[in-house]
Amino acid sequence: MFTNIENLKKYTLLYVEDEETIRTNVVSCLEYIFNVVVAKDGKEGVEKFNSSEIDLIITDLNMPNKDGLSMLKEIKEISPLIPTIVTSAYDEEVKDNLQSLGITKLLKKPFNVKDLIANSIEMLTIK
Repeated sequence: MFTNIENLKKYTLLYVEDEETIRTNVVSCLEYIFNVVVAKDGKEGVEKFNSSEIDLIITDLNMPNKDGLSMLKEIKEISPLIPTIVTSAYDEEVKDNLQSLGITKLLKKPFNVKDLIANSIEMLTIK
């Protein structure tokens, strides 16, 4: 599927990642295509979600202050249909918890940024 990149700039992604190197590298790729709001943990993720119009969440799970799963539960109470991609070294129990929240896109770390971008485009252009 081909999508005009200029059309994708209208979408705002919330990217939540506590590891600075990963966060910096991924954001530098995402911001060429999307508007990106960045948070360093789940607590900041909820705050940024509440103060911005977010079209897609991309988050890690294991983070300080508030983990990704707690953040997503809180956000899904406000906006149950927000598309979400989880990037984590998850196990089957975590996968089951995510599916109960309606999250179907899981990218296991380490992930390919091209796959992240392709999944993001797919989720945004389907909604």
